Amino acid sequence: MSNTKLGFEFIDNESYIIAGFHKVSLSIIFTKDEEGIESELNVSITGLNLESDESVEWLNKNIKIGDEFIIKVKETDSISPYRVKEKPLPYAEVLAKMSEEEILAMKFKQFKYLEKKLKSKGLI
Repeated sequence: MSNTKLGFEFIDNESYIIAGFHKVSLSIIFTKDEEGIESELNVSITGLNLESDESVEWLNKNIKIGDEFIIKVKETDSISPYRVKEKPLPYAEVLAKMSEEEILAMKFKQFKYLEKKLKSKGLI
């Protein structure tokens, strides 16, 4: 079997990453907060190794307006080191481990977030 993997090559001033596996689902995601605060721009490279069912991350870093990247689709014999992400617990298990005070605090936080979102859209 060939050792060649299909993936992404990501290059910027600080990083050189080759992400991929033999059987993989890869994502390069750019995110920005609601207020558009420049320091909260982010880029991440994540993937799912379909052979081992592991969710992994090669890159997660802050970026700023004007940053430049080179992203190439590439076949390679080797990939960059990555971090295996822990699988999240099912929601019911998370709730079962929380105290009533923690659940109420979480619900209040969710309410405040949704309220802010609706106000920003002029809906309330």
